[in-house]
Amino acid sequence: MTTSVVVKANHGWPVDVTRKDPKTGEALAGPERVEPNTERTFYVHGGMDLHVHEVQEYAKAPSAS
Repeated sequence: MTTSVVVKANHGWPVDVTRKDPKTGEALAGPERVEPNTERTFYVHGGMDLHVHEVQEYAKAPSAS
């Protein structure tokens, strides 16, 4: 089964999304950035986890967590 998750970065801050293995917590891909004032759909399957992080002014580089 596949689940779609829409991430909307609509408050002026970018959002980083990382797909993670639910058993190990290791990143499977990413992080992928959703730029401010945009939205993006992510597809997850096989028990995959998503880590969604709103990036603040002091941390503009993509995070690996």
